[in-house]
Amino acid sequence: MDIRRPIRDSAEPKVLSVAFNNDCTRFACGMEDGLRVFRAKDCIRTIKEAPRPGHGLAIVETLDDRYAALVGGGRLPNSSPNKLEFWDLVEKKKLKELNFGEPIVAVRVTAKYCIVVLVDRSISLEYAKDTNTGAINLGSVKGLYKTASNPFGLCCIRGDALALPGETPGQVQVLTLSSKDKKVFKAHEGDLRQMAMSKDGTIIATASRQGTIIRIFSTTDPTKSTELRRGLESASIWGLAFSPSSQFLASTSDKGTLHIWDLRPPRAPETHARPPPNQRKGSSTGRGGHDYDTISHASGSSSPLPGTAVNTVPPPDLRHAPPATAPSLGSMLSGLAKGTRSSTSIEFTIGSDPPNWQGQPRYTSTTLPNGQTAKLKVDNVAVPGRPDGKPPKGVLAWDPEGGDRRLWVVGGGADAKWEVFELADDVTGGVKIGSTGYRNYLTRQFPEKS
Repeated sequence: MDIRRPIRDSAEPKVLSVAFNNDCTRFACGMEDGLRVFRAKDCIRTIKEAPRPGHGLAIVETLDDRYAALVGGGRLPNSSPNKLEFWDLVEKKKLKELNFGEPIVAVRVTAKYCIVVLVDRSISLEYAKDTNTGAINLGSVKGLYKTASNPFGLCCIRGDALALPGETPGQVQVLTLSSKDKKVFKAHEGDLRQMAMSKDGTIIATASRQGTIIRIFSTTDPTKSTELRRGLESASIWGLAFSPSSQFLASTSDKGTLHIWDLRPPRAPETHARPPPNQRKGSSTGRGGHDYDTISHASGSSSPLPGTAVNTVPPPDLRHAPPATAPSLGSMLSGLAKGTRSSTSIEFTIGSDPPNWQGQPRYTSTTLPNGQTAKLKVDNVAVPGRPDGKPPKGVLAWDPEGGDRRLWVVGGGADAKWEVFELADDVTGGVKIGSTGYRNYLTRQFPEKS
């Protein structure tokens, strides 16, 4: 019997990148054999294309179900990682190709602009429209913006508001593309790791590589800001996203935890009669494996239930953490006390990706000059925005039709999953979060969580 493991662990292609479109109705996956586009609300595939069969795409940004910006990548790239290709997926043809002379780190597309992110600068492009057919194509360069080193491809655009890292590490620059207005402010002491902008472009959230603090700034007056605490242990922030009406902020990290901050105005306190001791509930603790950045009950709520006697000693990284309070959108920009912890949190499904998640053999043999044989480790090929060579995980988006109550977390790699979470009010006036299920979206399975 041949019990040797195959070079490729599975026949399924690997997901090199995941990105939601600007209105969060679709998410696109760059694959090692082309691209896939899925409806965000139900994970139904709408597009499956391979410009060059068997070749990889490391960046796929869709404007809609017709136009997409593509950049090659992976172990066998579709094209040079220096080149941006603009495709009409309906006509199945490449409309334009631009060579930037260096690797492209990220791309963002909206109805008005295409932003190309390079390591130390970003470029904005406008579209050219065919007056006869109505078809669009990439047009002229609108602007070039210098940044500090930006290996994670950080870039947010909402309408005419564009946010990028500043020219100094830790800085953020917010530009108005229609008027060339520019504001620069210091967000963190160290390099930025993640950022997100609200739907109306009025507030921006940032996180550094340390990942313990998330700061929120007004884009019109950056002196107005507040600070949120994710935890006291360092973490890599994978995703940040404001809900459609900016009532909540969500984050994911390599801790495998989804955090939600309630940004709504505080409600008037309610007086509850304290139940007799014999009617009080016992203590409750979070499920095993939680990273304990918030002290959560099994329901996902971070606030004690009425009458709950909590005798559990907090873990070491929380014993000196500030109390959990929920900021309002107005108060957080006018001097809210620093250090607000998340209102609720829950684990999300990362998946089980092998170290050689791109399908390559883990080791290869070579012959040394002395005739001996040695093993050499075969590393993953780093993809844009993930210089560590790890698969994309924890990509966040809120359901634009979910009333600020539903969001999705999508991961790529060899074990690619789409997971749905919903918020609900709890008895304390806060919120709790739960997972309604996930799908292995390449294999069409949809197991429900217990």
